[in-house]
Amino acid sequence: MSHAHVHSLPEPPAHVGLPSLVKALAGAGVIVGVAALGWAFSSGDAALAWSTYLIGAFFALGLGVFGLAWIAIVNLAGGTWAVTMRRVPEAMTAWLLPGGILALLVLLGAGSLYQWSHADVVAADEVLSHKAPFLNLQMFTIFGVVSIALWAIFAAVIVGASQRQDRDGGVRATRSNRAMSALFLVVFAITFSILSFYFLLSLDAHWFSTMFAVLVFTDVSQTGTAFVTLMAALLVSSGALKGFLNEHHLHSIGKMLFAWTGFWAYIYFCQFMLIWYANIPEETVYFIRRTDHGWAPYMLALPVLKFALPFLLMLPRDAKRSPARLIPVALLVLFAQFWELFLMVAPAIGHGEAAAVAPLPVVELGGTLGFVGLFTLVFGWALQRRDPVPLKDPGLAECLAYQS
Repeated sequence: MSHAHVHSLPEPPAHVGLPSLVKALAGAGVIVGVAALGWAFSSGDAALAWSTYLIGAFFALGLGVFGLAWIAIVNLAGGTWAVTMRRVPEAMTAWLLPGGILALLVLLGAGSLYQWSHADVVAADEVLSHKAPFLNLQMFTIFGVVSIALWAIFAAVIVGASQRQDRDGGVRATRSNRAMSALFLVVFAITFSILSFYFLLSLDAHWFSTMFAVLVFTDVSQTGTAFVTLMAALLVSSGALKGFLNEHHLHSIGKMLFAWTGFWAYIYFCQFMLIWYANIPEETVYFIRRTDHGWAPYMLALPVLKFALPFLLMLPRDAKRSPARLIPVALLVLFAQFWELFLMVAPAIGHGEAAAVAPLPVVELGGTLGFVGLFTLVFGWALQRRDPVPLKDPGLAECLAYQS
């Protein structure tokens, strides 16, 4: 890559919002989600209703928190190439507080989701009794509230410093955000791991995996990067940030998505291989549940959707520079994240020895579309409230001259 001296700045737009088509699709998604959840709850199938809610709520919460993680990673790496797309992850953080509250409402359906939420079941189970000091609703509530509150506070501090820089300029905000980013990533690693245990891992409360938190982090990183890529590609294709965002920036965010895709495959295979090789019943039960009762085709489809297809589609250099080619891949990765969450949640819903029989995930997909649609509308609202380009960021000139 090379850099050239920038003599003058292009004329920035006053405001940037979501295209009308995206707003309409997001609104339609909310309607579909409300209908799917309404039908599930009214049908009397509490397990289906709450599992659908959990999949959608965790999907959207992951997008929100990764917006902040993406900012932190870029700040620590000194990624000035991403200055002009920073409003995208900043707007994603607007979901943290409302999305966190919606996610914690899963506690209302704990009895339908988590075997360990029943005192009589725990008392008769040696493993669950051993885990009871951690696996209980009080600890779930405390860790959930504290974690989401910390994320929201860090978002307010980091995005607030960016807003002050828009007003006052200078490098002080850049330096303070770099320090806050380092602190946040440590807090994020701990809190996100804990919440992934409570929301997802504890659905299979007898299962043990030392790699689960890393896998869920990789899921969120790949999916969050896909959303940033999708929005950046839409901005480039619409010309909304002409002169500020171009194919060179898309190439770099495309390479990030490509890298996370490969890393997901590495982590997913490592977890599977270690469990398969050790062949310990406490570990293999997770995959046995997800290959019996009709689940095997769903499991086999996951690495195709989340690794093989995105990897092959993004392999050419031009594919990472073209909005027309990046947008479908980003949408595919977002769908693949739903598919993986469905596989994490749905087979574990049947309490006892028998796994749930594999259904077509029509209701679950509808519920997730509702949450993603609502997230997108909140994101669009936050995006149009800020100046679209951080004109006083000291790295702007280098960003505009960036070539990849």
